Amino acid sequence: MVKLNITLPEGFLNEETRCDYTISSKMKEVWAVELDLLCKLQEICKKHNIEYFADGGTLLGCARHNGFIPWDDDIDIAMTRENYTKFCKAAKEECFYPYFLQTEETDPGPVDGYAKLCNSDTAMILKCFEGRNFKYNQGICIDIFPQDKIPDDETEQKNFLERLQYLRGKGKQFRNRLHNDKGEHNIIKSILAFFIRVLHIKNWAYFKFEKECQKYNFQNTKYMASISFRPVREIGFCEVALYKDLIELPFEFITLPAPRKYDQYLTDFYGDWRVFKKGASFHGDVIFDTDNSYKKYIK
Repeated sequence: MVKLNITLPEGFLNEETRCDYTISSKMKEVWAVELDLLCKLQEICKKHNIEYFADGGTLLGCARHNGFIPWDDDIDIAMTRENYTKFCKAAKEECFYPYFLQTEETDPGPVDGYAKLCNSDTAMILKCFEGRNFKYNQGICIDIFPQDKIPDDETEQKNFLERLQYLRGKGKQFRNRLHNDKGEHNIIKSILAFFIRVLHIKNWAYFKFEKECQKYNFQNTKYMASISFRPVREIGFCEVALYKDLIELPFEFITLPAPRKYDQYLTDFYGDWRVFKKGASFHGDVIFDTDNSYKKYIK
């Protein structure tokens, strides 16, 4: 396994069973790399006075398991857009190899709508991307989601989210041209992809999309969500007020900030979240490698 800058508790990497689910020692290594990245994020946030909180499956893991959901394989962190912008600026200055902050600005191509803090000496490649000509950083990472406000009026909200979906789709089309996706041997597409890279042409649609996401952040609206990640109506919407009162919850051998009213958040998002529903990773099949860089897998 790659060298980490944290000290793991004795036996942390051993295979174990939680909630009748066996976690292999190899998955424990993945968790260890992600926890190292999380501690780097915490270090940066503390130094620059940046507020953040556990989100999604990580918040559920904090509340229900005091750590990772046994069958989960990632860490989700959220920040208001203001704090997210501060973090991205600070992380670019504070992260040195193998740590790498991935955004569309620092590493064109992912078009994810959020940032990733990656370990460049490792690999985390979605099976659905295997064999595709994506050359951006695909190291093991943690996800950092900006939270943006959403208009209260339902018609305005619907139009807003449809506009975001359109722009994001255009951004993905540009991404596929940039990387000549699927290894197509089309001379015109290859030449176009070459000039896009050489001339450093920005993904205009994606950056327009990201700007559009922030349209309502200075208004007094009720809800906010990770709309730059998933511009879909009523998925992950959360009351703005919930993020203004945070507490610390245990997560493995550290703690994470979380909304004090996390029960309301988790109920809205998962329903009866206290009931164990054994499942699989949100990502599906993933190639994990804690010994080799993602570059080994890129042709």
